[in-house]
Amino acid sequence: MDERWLLWINQGWAHPFWDGLFWWVSERIWFSYPLAAIFLYFSVRRCGPAGARLFLVMALTIGAGDLLGNQLKGWFAEPRPCYVMHEQMRSVGHSEPRQCGPSATGMPSNHALNFFAAATFIALMTPWRGWHLLLFAVAVLVGLSRIYLGKHFPSQVLAGALIGAMVGWLGAWLALRYRAVLGLPWMAPTVPASSFILHPFTPGSHSTAATMNPDSTAASVVSATPPPPSPSPLPPLPPHHLSLVVPLYNERENIVPLLAGIHEALVDYPHPWELIVVDDGSSDGTAEQLTAEADRHGDHVRVLTLQRNFGQTAAMQAGIDVARGDVIATLDGDLQNDPGDIPRLVAQLLAGDLDLVVGWRQDRQDNVWLRTIPSRIANRLIGNITGVRLHDYGCSLKVYRASVIKEVRLYGEMHRFIPAWVSVRTAPQRIREAVVNHRARLHGESKYGLSRTFRVLVDLLSVYFFLRFLSRPGHFFGRIGLVSGGLGVLVLGYLFVQKLLLGADIGTRPLLLVGVLLVLMAVQFLTTGVLSELITRIYFASSASRPYAIRTDSSTPATDETGWRSPHD
Repeated sequence: MDERWLLWINQGWAHPFWDGLFWWVSERIWFSYPLAAIFLYFSVRRCGPAGARLFLVMALTIGAGDLLGNQLKGWFAEPRPCYVMHEQMRSVGHSEPRQCGPSATGMPSNHALNFFAAATFIALMTPWRGWHLLLFAVAVLVGLSRIYLGKHFPSQVLAGALIGAMVGWLGAWLALRYRAVLGLPWMAPTVPASSFILHPFTPGSHSTAATMNPDSTAASVVSATPPPPSPSPLPPLPPHHLSLVVPLYNERENIVPLLAGIHEALVDYPHPWELIVVDDGSSDGTAEQLTAEADRHGDHVRVLTLQRNFGQTAAMQAGIDVARGDVIATLDGDLQNDPGDIPRLVAQLLAGDLDLVVGWRQDRQDNVWLRTIPSRIANRLIGNITGVRLHDYGCSLKVYRASVIKEVRLYGEMHRFIPAWVSVRTAPQRIREAVVNHRARLHGESKYGLSRTFRVLVDLLSVYFFLRFLSRPGHFFGRIGLVSGGLGVLVLGYLFVQKLLLGADIGTRPLLLVGVLLVLMAVQFLTTGVLSELITRIYFASSASRPYAIRTDSSTPATDETGWRSPHD
Protein backbone atom coordinates (compact mmCIF):
# COMPACT_ATOMS: atom_id res chain seq x y z
CA MET A 1 0.00 0.00 0.00
CA ASP A 2 2.87 2.36 0.83
CA GLU A 3 4.36 1.85 -2.62
CA ARG A 4 0.98 2.26 -4.35
CA TRP A 5 0.36 5.61 -2.69
CA LEU A 6 3.87 6.72 -3.58
CA LEU A 7 3.57 5.76 -7.25
CA TRP A 8 0.09 7.31 -7.51
CA ILE A 9 1.38 10.66 -6.26
CA ASN A 10 4.70 10.47 -8.11
CA GLN A 11 3.20 9.46 -11.45
CA GLY A 12 -0.52 10.32 -11.29
CA TRP A 13 0.14 13.92 -10.30
CA ALA A 14 2.85 14.45 -12.91
CA HIS A 15 2.66 18.02 -14.20
CA PRO A 16 5.26 20.74 -14.86
CA PHE A 17 3.58 23.02 -12.32
CA TRP A 18 3.78 20.41 -9.55
CA ASP A 19 7.34 19.63 -10.56
CA GLY A 20 8.39 23.22 -10.02
CA LEU A 21 6.32 23.85 -6.89
CA PHE A 22 7.33 20.70 -5.03
CA TRP A 23 10.98 21.09 -5.99
CA TRP A 24 10.91 24.66 -4.67
CA VAL A 25 9.29 23.93 -1.29
CA SER A 26 11.59 20.95 -0.81
CA GLU A 27 14.77 23.03 -1.15
CA ARG A 28 16.13 24.41 2.11
CA ILE A 29 18.28 27.15 0.59
CA TRP A 30 15.58 28.45 -1.78
CA PHE A 31 12.51 28.08 0.43
CA SER A 32 13.11 27.12 4.07
CA TYR A 33 15.77 29.71 4.86
CA PRO A 34 13.96 32.66 3.17
CA LEU A 35 10.75 31.70 4.99
CA ALA A 36 12.67 31.61 8.28
CA ALA A 37 14.15 35.04 7.54
CA ILE A 38 10.67 36.47 6.85
CA PHE A 39 9.36 35.06 10.12
CA LEU A 40 12.35 36.48 12.01
CA TYR A 41 11.66 39.92 10.53
CA PHE A 42 7.96 39.66 11.42
CA SER A 43 8.72 38.55 15.00
CA VAL A 44 11.20 41.36 15.60
CA ARG A 45 8.84 43.91 14.11
CA ARG A 46 5.95 42.76 16.31
CA CYS A 47 7.81 42.03 19.56
CA GLY A 48 11.26 43.60 19.29
CA PRO A 49 14.14 41.72 20.97
CA ALA A 50 11.65 39.32 22.57
CA GLY A 51 10.58 38.29 19.07
CA ALA A 52 14.18 37.49 18.18
CA ARG A 53 14.44 35.30 21.30
CA LEU A 54 11.21 33.57 20.31
CA PHE A 55 12.72 32.80 16.89
CA LEU A 56 15.89 31.48 18.53
CA VAL A 57 13.91 29.11 20.77
CA MET A 58 11.98 27.89 17.71
CA ALA A 59 15.25 27.30 15.85
CA LEU A 60 16.62 25.31 18.79
CA THR A 61 13.41 23.25 18.84
CA ILE A 62 13.75 22.51 15.12
CA GLY A 63 17.43 21.66 15.56
CA ALA A 64 16.63 19.24 18.36
CA GLY A 65 14.00 17.61 16.16
CA ASP A 66 16.49 17.30 13.33
CA LEU A 67 18.98 15.54 15.60
CA LEU A 68 16.24 13.20 16.82
CA GLY A 69 15.25 12.42 13.24
CA ASN A 70 18.82 11.53 12.30
CA GLN A 71 19.09 9.27 15.33
CA LEU A 72 15.86 7.48 14.41
CA LYS A 73 17.09 7.02 10.83
CA GLY A 74 20.06 5.09 12.16
CA TRP A 75 17.89 2.94 14.41
CA PHE A 76 15.31 2.00 11.77
CA ALA A 77 17.68 1.88 8.78
CA GLU A 78 14.68 1.91 6.44
CA PRO A 79 15.75 2.82 2.88
CA ARG A 80 14.16 5.55 0.82
CA PRO A 81 12.09 4.73 -2.28
CA CYS A 82 14.62 6.47 -4.53
CA TYR A 83 17.13 3.86 -3.35
CA VAL A 84 15.12 0.62 -3.59
CA MET A 85 12.52 1.32 -6.32
CA HIS A 86 13.91 4.24 -8.32
CA GLU A 87 13.41 2.44 -11.64
CA GLN A 88 9.60 2.51 -11.17
CA MET A 89 9.38 6.26 -10.53
CA ARG A 90 9.76 9.47 -12.44
CA SER A 91 12.95 11.34 -11.68
CA VAL A 92 11.89 14.99 -11.59
CA GLY A 93 14.29 17.15 -13.57
CA HIS A 94 16.11 14.23 -15.17
CA SER A 95 15.37 12.12 -18.23
CA GLU A 96 16.26 8.81 -16.56
CA PRO A 97 15.49 7.42 -13.08
CA ARG A 98 18.25 8.19 -10.60
CA GLN A 99 19.21 6.47 -7.37
CA CYS A 100 19.63 8.72 -4.33
CA GLY A 101 22.71 7.15 -2.76
CA PRO A 102 24.27 3.87 -1.72
CA SER A 103 22.56 3.56 1.67
CA ALA A 104 20.12 6.42 2.07
CA THR A 105 17.67 5.91 4.95
CA GLY A 106 14.34 7.69 5.19
CA MET A 107 12.49 6.87 8.42
CA PRO A 108 11.36 9.44 9.44
CA SER A 109 11.33 12.31 6.92
CA ASN A 110 13.34 15.13 8.49
CA HIS A 111 11.75 17.69 6.17
CA ALA A 112 8.27 16.86 7.44
CA LEU A 113 9.55 16.62 11.02
CA ASN A 114 11.14 20.08 10.95
CA PHE A 115 8.21 21.90 9.35
CA PHE A 116 5.56 20.31 11.57
CA ALA A 117 7.71 21.06 14.62
CA ALA A 118 7.90 24.73 13.59
CA ALA A 119 4.18 24.95 12.77
CA THR A 120 3.16 23.36 16.09
CA PHE A 121 5.56 25.53 18.08
CA ILE A 122 4.28 28.76 16.53
CA ALA A 123 0.65 27.68 16.86
CA LEU A 124 1.11 27.12 20.60
CA MET A 125 3.36 30.08 21.32
CA THR A 126 1.68 32.93 19.42
CA PRO A 127 -1.83 34.20 18.60
CA TRP A 128 -0.79 35.00 15.00
CA ARG A 129 -3.47 33.00 13.21
CA GLY A 130 -2.17 33.96 9.78
CA TRP A 131 1.17 32.34 10.53
CA HIS A 132 -0.57 29.28 12.02
CA LEU A 133 -2.45 28.57 8.79
CA LEU A 134 0.52 29.41 6.58
CA LEU A 135 3.00 27.16 8.39
CA PHE A 136 0.68 24.17 8.59
CA ALA A 137 -0.19 24.54 4.91
CA VAL A 138 3.52 24.75 4.07
CA ALA A 139 4.24 21.70 6.25
CA VAL A 140 1.66 19.67 4.33
CA LEU A 141 3.13 20.85 1.01
CA VAL A 142 6.64 19.92 2.12
CA GLY A 143 5.48 16.44 3.15
CA LEU A 144 3.76 15.95 -0.21
CA SER A 145 6.84 17.21 -2.03
CA ARG A 146 8.99 14.49 -0.49
CA ILE A 147 6.55 11.84 -1.74
CA TYR A 148 6.14 13.50 -5.15
CA LEU A 149 9.90 13.68 -5.65
CA GLY A 150 10.29 10.07 -4.57
CA LYS A 151 12.45 10.92 -1.57
CA HIS A 152 10.25 9.25 1.08
CA PHE A 153 7.40 6.77 1.42
CA PRO A 154 4.08 8.18 2.69
CA SER A 155 4.55 6.31 5.98
CA GLN A 156 7.93 7.99 6.47
CA VAL A 157 6.41 11.41 5.89
CA LEU A 158 3.52 10.67 8.25
CA ALA A 159 5.94 9.48 10.93
CA GLY A 160 8.00 12.64 10.50
CA ALA A 161 4.88 14.81 10.81
CA LEU A 162 3.74 13.12 14.04
CA ILE A 163 7.20 13.23 15.60
CA GLY A 164 7.57 16.86 14.53
CA ALA A 165 4.25 17.79 16.16
CA MET A 166 5.41 16.14 19.39
CA VAL A 167 8.76 17.94 19.27
CA GLY A 168 7.03 21.28 18.61
CA TRP A 169 4.61 20.69 21.49
CA LEU A 170 7.45 19.80 23.86
CA GLY A 171 9.45 22.87 22.80
CA ALA A 172 6.42 25.13 23.34
CA TRP A 173 5.72 23.58 26.76
CA LEU A 174 9.30 24.16 27.91
CA ALA A 175 9.28 27.69 26.50
CA LEU A 176 6.07 28.50 28.38
CA ARG A 177 7.36 27.01 31.59
CA TYR A 178 10.61 28.98 31.46
CA ARG A 179 9.21 32.01 29.68
CA ALA A 180 10.45 34.47 32.30
CA VAL A 181 13.99 33.09 32.14
CA LEU A 182 14.04 33.17 28.34
CA GLY A 183 12.49 36.63 28.16
CA LEU A 184 9.79 35.62 25.70
CA PRO A 185 6.79 37.89 24.97
CA TRP A 186 3.58 37.31 26.96
CA MET A 187 1.19 36.73 24.11
CA ALA A 188 0.73 32.99 23.74
CA PRO A 189 -2.06 30.52 24.18
CA THR A 190 -1.32 28.03 26.91
CA VAL A 191 -0.17 24.43 26.72
CA PRO A 192 -1.29 21.85 29.28
CA ALA A 193 1.59 19.81 30.61
CA SER A 194 -0.35 16.61 31.11
CA SER A 195 -2.16 16.15 27.82
CA PHE A 196 -2.17 17.04 24.13
CA ILE A 197 -5.46 18.95 24.43
CA LEU A 198 -4.59 22.48 23.45
CA HIS A 199 -6.66 25.43 24.65
CA PRO A 200 -7.16 28.01 21.90
CA PHE A 201 -6.13 31.57 22.48
CA THR A 202 -8.82 34.22 22.53
CA PRO A 203 -8.23 37.90 23.17
CA GLY A 204 -8.94 38.83 26.75
CA SER A 205 -8.98 35.24 27.98
CA HIS A 206 -6.54 33.97 30.57
CA SER A 207 -6.41 30.19 30.51
CA THR A 208 -4.21 28.03 32.69
CA ALA A 209 -1.55 25.40 32.23
CA ALA A 210 -0.58 22.62 34.57
CA THR A 211 3.01 22.85 35.77
CA MET A 212 5.02 20.87 38.28
CA ASN A 213 5.87 22.41 41.65
CA PRO A 214 9.58 21.83 42.24
CA ASP A 215 8.86 21.33 45.95
CA SER A 216 6.18 18.72 45.38
CA THR A 217 5.54 15.72 43.18
CA ALA A 218 1.95 16.73 42.56
CA ALA A 219 0.98 18.93 39.66
CA SER A 220 -0.44 22.28 40.55
CA VAL A 221 -2.38 24.53 38.22
CA VAL A 222 -0.93 28.01 37.84
CA SER A 223 -1.53 30.78 35.38
CA ALA A 224 0.48 30.40 32.19
CA THR A 225 -0.06 34.04 31.31
CA PRO A 226 0.27 37.01 33.65
CA PRO A 227 -2.96 38.08 35.35
CA PRO A 228 -4.90 40.75 33.49
CA PRO A 229 -3.75 44.17 34.60
CA SER A 230 -6.30 46.21 36.46
CA PRO A 231 -7.58 49.01 34.24
CA SER A 232 -5.59 52.14 34.93
CA PRO A 233 -7.68 55.22 35.62
CA LEU A 234 -8.00 57.70 32.79
CA PRO A 235 -5.71 60.72 33.05
CA PRO A 236 -7.44 63.99 33.92
CA LEU A 237 -9.01 65.27 30.72
CA PRO A 238 -10.24 68.74 29.84
CA PRO A 239 -14.02 69.18 29.95
CA HIS A 240 -15.64 67.90 26.81
CA HIS A 241 -18.80 66.35 25.40
CA LEU A 242 -18.57 62.94 23.72
CA SER A 243 -20.83 61.80 20.88
CA LEU A 244 -20.93 58.14 19.86
CA VAL A 245 -22.10 57.36 16.31
CA VAL A 246 -23.12 53.80 15.43
CA PRO A 247 -24.44 53.00 11.91
CA LEU A 248 -26.62 49.88 11.69
CA TYR A 249 -28.06 47.86 8.86
CA ASN A 250 -30.11 44.73 9.59
CA GLU A 251 -28.56 44.18 13.03
CA ARG A 252 -31.72 43.60 15.07
CA GLU A 253 -30.24 40.78 17.17
CA ASN A 254 -27.22 42.91 18.12
CA ILE A 255 -29.08 46.01 19.32
CA VAL A 256 -29.77 44.96 22.91
CA PRO A 257 -26.24 43.73 23.72
CA LEU A 258 -24.74 46.67 21.78
CA LEU A 259 -26.51 49.36 23.78
CA ALA A 260 -25.98 47.44 27.01
CA GLY A 261 -22.25 47.12 26.28
CA ILE A 262 -21.89 50.82 25.48
CA HIS A 263 -23.62 51.85 28.70
CA GLU A 264 -21.56 49.40 30.71
CA ALA A 265 -18.33 50.71 29.19
CA LEU A 266 -19.25 54.35 29.85
CA VAL A 267 -21.05 53.96 33.18
CA ASP A 268 -18.25 55.81 35.00
CA TYR A 269 -17.32 58.18 32.18
CA PRO A 270 -16.57 61.51 33.87
CA HIS A 271 -17.96 63.75 31.13
CA PRO A 272 -21.35 64.10 29.38
CA TRP A 273 -21.96 61.84 26.42
CA GLU A 274 -24.66 60.96 23.92
CA LEU A 275 -25.29 57.98 21.66
CA ILE A 276 -26.49 58.46 18.07
CA VAL A 277 -27.65 55.26 16.40
CA VAL A 278 -28.31 55.48 12.66
CA ASP A 279 -30.59 52.89 11.07
CA ASP A 280 -29.50 52.70 7.43
CA GLY A 281 -32.86 51.62 5.99
CA SER A 282 -32.95 48.20 7.67
CA SER A 283 -35.65 45.73 6.69
CA ASP A 284 -35.51 43.32 9.65
CA GLY A 285 -37.14 45.44 12.36
CA THR A 286 -33.96 47.19 13.46
CA ALA A 287 -35.66 50.60 13.59
CA GLU A 288 -38.45 49.39 15.90
CA GLN A 289 -36.00 47.64 18.20
CA LEU A 290 -33.81 50.75 18.32
CA THR A 291 -36.75 52.95 19.26
CA ALA A 292 -37.74 50.63 22.07
CA GLU A 293 -34.20 50.46 23.46
CA ALA A 294 -33.76 54.24 23.17
CA ASP A 295 -36.93 54.80 25.20
CA ARG A 296 -35.66 52.37 27.83
CA HIS A 297 -32.20 53.92 28.20
CA GLY A 298 -33.12 57.61 28.10
CA ASP A 299 -33.10 60.68 25.90
CA HIS A 300 -29.31 60.64 25.55
CA VAL A 301 -29.86 57.83 23.02
CA ARG A 302 -30.94 59.35 19.71
CA VAL A 303 -32.17 57.31 16.75
CA LEU A 304 -31.87 58.44 13.14
CA THR A 305 -33.74 56.40 10.53
CA LEU A 306 -32.75 56.92 6.91
CA GLN A 307 -35.46 56.66 4.27
CA ARG A 308 -33.67 53.83 2.50
CA ASN A 309 -30.33 52.02 2.52
CA PHE A 310 -27.79 54.69 1.56
CA GLY A 311 -24.69 52.74 2.66
CA GLN A 312 -22.40 52.82 5.67
CA THR A 313 -20.61 55.98 4.57
CA ALA A 314 -23.81 58.02 4.29
CA ALA A 315 -25.13 56.62 7.58
CA MET A 316 -21.89 57.55 9.32
CA GLN A 317 -22.02 61.04 7.81
CA ALA A 318 -25.61 61.44 9.00
CA GLY A 319 -24.60 60.63 12.57
CA ILE A 320 -21.59 62.95 12.45
CA ASP A 321 -23.74 65.81 11.11
CA VAL A 322 -26.16 65.69 14.06
CA ALA A 323 -23.52 64.96 16.71
CA ARG A 324 -23.17 67.81 19.20
CA GLY A 325 -20.05 66.74 21.07
CA ASP A 326 -16.62 68.24 20.56
CA VAL A 327 -15.26 64.67 20.48
CA ILE A 328 -16.92 62.09 18.19
CA ALA A 329 -16.38 58.33 18.31
CA THR A 330 -17.64 55.86 15.69
CA LEU A 331 -17.93 52.10 15.90
CA ASP A 332 -19.69 49.26 14.10
CA GLY A 333 -22.96 47.84 15.34
CA ASP A 334 -22.04 44.17 14.84
CA LEU A 335 -20.49 43.81 18.34
CA GLN A 336 -17.03 43.15 16.88
CA ASN A 337 -15.72 46.50 18.17
CA ASP A 338 -15.32 46.71 21.94
CA PRO A 339 -16.94 49.86 23.46
CA GLY A 340 -14.56 49.46 26.40
CA ASP A 341 -11.77 50.81 24.19
CA ILE A 342 -13.51 54.17 23.65
CA PRO A 343 -12.43 55.93 26.90
CA ARG A 344 -8.80 54.97 26.26
CA LEU A 345 -8.90 56.28 22.69
CA VAL A 346 -10.57 59.53 23.81
CA ALA A 347 -7.89 59.97 26.45
CA GLN A 348 -5.17 59.45 23.84
CA LEU A 349 -6.82 61.97 21.52
CA LEU A 350 -7.16 64.73 24.11
CA ALA A 351 -3.97 64.10 26.07
CA GLY A 352 -1.90 63.94 22.89
CA ASP A 353 -3.59 66.94 21.27
CA LEU A 354 -4.51 64.79 18.27
CA ASP A 355 -7.28 65.11 15.71
CA LEU A 356 -7.87 61.43 14.98
CA VAL A 357 -7.13 58.14 16.72
CA VAL A 358 -7.71 55.03 14.58
CA GLY A 359 -8.33 51.59 16.06
CA TRP A 360 -5.96 48.81 15.03
CA ARG A 361 -7.46 45.31 15.13
CA GLN A 362 -4.11 43.64 15.70
CA ASP A 363 -5.68 40.22 16.33
CA ARG A 364 -8.64 40.12 13.93
CA GLN A 365 -11.35 37.53 14.47
CA ASP A 366 -12.33 37.33 10.81
CA ASN A 367 -11.85 34.91 7.96
CA VAL A 368 -8.15 35.01 7.11
CA TRP A 369 -8.39 34.50 3.35
CA LEU A 370 -11.56 36.48 2.59
CA ARG A 371 -11.08 39.45 4.93
CA THR A 372 -7.81 39.61 6.85
CA ILE A 373 -5.30 39.08 4.02
CA PRO A 374 -7.13 41.31 1.46
CA SER A 375 -7.45 43.95 4.19
CA ARG A 376 -3.73 43.91 4.92
CA ILE A 377 -2.89 44.24 1.25
CA ALA A 378 -5.36 47.12 0.90
CA ASN A 379 -3.98 48.86 4.02
CA ARG A 380 -0.44 48.73 2.66
CA LEU A 381 -1.56 49.99 -0.76
CA ILE A 382 -3.67 52.81 0.70
CA GLY A 383 -0.82 53.89 2.96
CA ASN A 384 1.67 54.02 0.10
CA ILE A 385 -0.62 56.05 -2.16
CA THR A 386 -2.11 58.46 0.39
CA GLY A 387 1.03 58.88 2.50
CA VAL A 388 -0.91 58.18 5.74
CA ARG A 389 0.48 54.81 6.80
CA LEU A 390 -1.75 52.92 9.23
CA HIS A 391 -2.10 49.22 9.97
CA ASP A 392 -5.90 49.15 9.79
CA TYR A 393 -7.79 51.65 7.64
CA GLY A 394 -10.96 49.56 7.77
CA CYS A 395 -11.54 49.58 11.54
CA SER A 396 -14.69 51.57 12.26
CA LEU A 397 -13.64 52.27 15.84
CA LYS A 398 -12.22 55.76 15.53
CA VAL A 399 -12.22 58.88 17.70
CA TYR A 400 -12.23 62.32 16.07
CA ARG A 401 -12.00 65.93 17.07
CA ALA A 402 -15.39 67.23 15.92
CA SER A 403 -14.05 70.50 14.55
CA VAL A 404 -11.96 68.50 12.06
CA ILE A 405 -14.24 65.64 11.05
CA LYS A 406 -17.19 67.98 10.45
CA GLU A 407 -15.16 69.69 7.74
CA VAL A 408 -14.83 66.39 5.87
CA ARG A 409 -17.69 65.26 3.63
CA LEU A 410 -18.05 61.53 3.05
CA TYR A 411 -19.69 60.15 -0.08
CA GLY A 412 -20.02 56.77 -1.78
CA GLU A 413 -17.98 54.24 0.19
CA MET A 414 -15.26 56.61 1.31
CA HIS A 415 -15.50 55.70 5.02
CA ARG A 416 -12.54 53.35 4.45
CA PHE A 417 -10.36 56.36 3.62
CA ILE A 418 -11.37 58.67 6.47
CA PRO A 419 -7.77 59.05 7.77
CA ALA A 420 -6.68 60.13 4.30
CA TRP A 421 -9.52 62.65 4.05
CA VAL A 422 -8.74 63.98 7.54
CA SER A 423 -5.10 64.44 6.52
CA VAL A 424 -6.33 67.08 4.07
CA ARG A 425 -7.65 69.14 6.98
CA THR A 426 -4.90 68.47 9.50
CA ALA A 427 -1.26 67.43 9.68
CA PRO A 428 -0.64 63.66 9.36
CA GLN A 429 1.35 63.90 12.61
CA ARG A 430 -1.92 64.54 14.44
CA ILE A 431 -3.28 61.17 13.32
CA ARG A 432 -2.37 58.16 15.45
CA GLU A 433 -3.52 54.56 15.88
CA ALA A 434 -4.08 52.39 18.94
CA VAL A 435 -4.46 48.65 19.35
CA VAL A 436 -8.07 47.72 20.12
CA ASN A 437 -9.87 44.52 20.94
CA HIS A 438 -11.70 42.71 18.16
CA ARG A 439 -14.37 40.07 18.66
CA ALA A 440 -15.92 37.47 16.41
CA ARG A 441 -19.39 38.15 15.04
CA LEU A 442 -22.07 36.31 17.02
CA HIS A 443 -25.31 37.38 15.33
CA GLY A 444 -26.31 38.40 11.85
CA GLU A 445 -24.29 38.27 8.66
CA SER A 446 -21.30 40.28 7.52
CA LYS A 447 -22.10 42.94 4.92
CA TYR A 448 -18.65 42.64 3.37
CA GLY A 449 -17.09 40.07 1.09
CA LEU A 450 -14.20 39.59 -1.27
CA SER A 451 -15.90 41.86 -3.82
CA ARG A 452 -15.14 44.91 -1.68
CA THR A 453 -11.46 44.51 -2.64
CA PHE A 454 -12.25 45.62 -6.19
CA ARG A 455 -14.36 48.52 -4.95
CA VAL A 456 -11.47 49.63 -2.76
CA LEU A 457 -9.14 49.71 -5.76
CA VAL A 458 -11.58 51.85 -7.74
CA ASP A 459 -12.21 54.17 -4.78
CA LEU A 460 -8.48 54.46 -4.22
CA LEU A 461 -8.08 56.08 -7.63
CA SER A 462 -10.68 58.67 -6.65
CA VAL A 463 -8.97 59.25 -3.30
CA TYR A 464 -5.63 59.78 -5.01
CA PHE A 465 -7.16 62.33 -7.37
CA PHE A 466 -9.06 64.25 -4.69
CA LEU A 467 -6.16 64.29 -2.24
CA ARG A 468 -3.61 65.53 -4.75
CA PHE A 469 -5.60 67.49 -7.34
CA LEU A 470 -8.97 68.51 -5.87
CA SER A 471 -8.14 72.21 -5.94
CA ARG A 472 -6.05 71.98 -9.14
CA PRO A 473 -7.49 69.28 -11.42
CA GLY A 474 -6.03 71.06 -14.44
CA HIS A 475 -2.58 69.94 -13.29
CA PHE A 476 -3.67 66.28 -13.33
CA PHE A 477 -5.16 66.32 -16.81
CA GLY A 478 -2.63 68.85 -18.05
CA ARG A 479 0.32 66.56 -17.24
CA ILE A 480 -1.22 63.72 -19.19
CA GLY A 481 -2.02 66.07 -22.07
CA LEU A 482 1.48 67.52 -22.19
CA VAL A 483 3.12 64.09 -22.18
CA SER A 484 0.76 62.82 -24.87
CA GLY A 485 1.18 65.96 -26.95
CA GLY A 486 4.96 65.89 -26.62
CA LEU A 487 5.13 62.30 -27.84
CA GLY A 488 2.75 63.12 -30.71
CA VAL A 489 4.84 66.09 -31.79
CA LEU A 490 8.01 63.99 -31.72
CA VAL A 491 6.38 61.27 -33.85
CA LEU A 492 4.97 63.72 -36.37
CA GLY A 493 8.25 65.63 -36.47
CA TYR A 494 10.14 62.44 -37.22
CA LEU A 495 7.72 61.59 -40.04
CA PHE A 496 7.97 65.16 -41.37
CA VAL A 497 11.75 64.86 -41.61
CA GLN A 498 11.39 61.48 -43.32
CA LYS A 499 9.00 62.95 -45.88
CA LEU A 500 10.81 66.21 -46.46
CA LEU A 501 14.44 65.09 -46.60
CA LEU A 502 14.23 61.43 -47.63
CA GLY A 503 11.07 61.49 -49.69
CA ALA A 504 9.63 58.53 -47.77
CA ASP A 505 6.02 57.52 -48.25
CA ILE A 506 4.40 58.10 -44.84
CA GLY A 507 0.73 58.06 -45.83
CA THR A 508 0.25 54.35 -45.12
CA ARG A 509 2.53 54.08 -42.10
CA PRO A 510 0.82 53.18 -38.77
CA LEU A 511 3.17 55.57 -37.00
CA LEU A 512 1.36 58.50 -38.65
CA LEU A 513 -1.95 57.38 -37.14
CA VAL A 514 -0.29 56.99 -33.72
CA GLY A 515 1.14 60.51 -33.87
CA VAL A 516 -2.20 62.05 -34.86
CA LEU A 517 -4.02 60.16 -32.08
CA LEU A 518 -1.48 61.32 -29.49
CA VAL A 519 -1.97 64.95 -30.50
CA LEU A 520 -5.77 64.60 -30.41
CA MET A 521 -5.54 62.99 -26.97
CA ALA A 522 -3.41 65.90 -25.78
CA VAL A 523 -6.05 68.38 -26.94
CA GLN A 524 -8.79 66.41 -25.18
CA PHE A 525 -6.90 66.16 -21.89
CA LEU A 526 -5.95 69.84 -21.91
CA THR A 527 -9.54 70.95 -22.58
CA THR A 528 -10.77 68.51 -19.92
CA GLY A 529 -8.36 70.16 -17.47
CA VAL A 530 -9.80 73.59 -18.24
CA LEU A 531 -13.38 72.35 -17.80
CA SER A 532 -12.48 70.60 -14.53
CA GLU A 533 -11.00 73.85 -13.21
CA LEU A 534 -14.33 75.59 -13.92
CA ILE A 535 -16.25 72.79 -12.20
CA THR A 536 -13.93 72.98 -9.19
CA ARG A 537 -14.65 76.66 -8.75
CA ILE A 538 -18.38 75.98 -8.90
CA TYR A 539 -17.95 73.16 -6.37
CA PHE A 540 -16.17 75.34 -3.85
CA ALA A 541 -18.60 78.20 -4.37
CA SER A 542 -21.74 76.10 -3.85
CA SER A 543 -23.00 74.57 -0.63
CA ALA A 544 -22.22 70.89 -0.16
CA SER A 545 -25.18 68.56 -0.65
CA ARG A 546 -25.89 65.69 1.71
CA PRO A 547 -25.84 62.08 0.50
CA TYR A 548 -28.76 60.97 2.67
CA ALA A 549 -32.35 61.88 3.61
CA ILE A 550 -33.74 61.60 7.15
CA ARG A 551 -37.42 61.00 7.85
CA THR A 552 -38.80 63.95 9.74
CA ASP A 553 -40.39 61.76 12.42
CA SER A 554 -37.29 59.64 13.14
CA SER A 555 -35.03 62.11 14.94
CA THR A 556 -35.72 63.04 18.54
CA PRO A 557 -35.35 66.81 18.85
CA ALA A 558 -32.65 67.92 21.26
CA THR A 559 -31.22 71.26 22.27
CA ASP A 560 -27.64 72.02 23.22
CA GLU A 561 -28.42 71.58 26.93
CA THR A 562 -30.75 68.54 26.86
CA GLY A 563 -30.32 64.95 25.84
CA TRP A 564 -26.95 64.32 27.47
CA ARG A 565 -25.99 61.41 29.70
CA SER A 566 -24.34 63.06 32.71
CA PRO A 567 -21.93 61.27 35.06
CA HIS A 568 -24.47 61.32 37.91
CA ASP A 569 -27.49 60.06 35.92
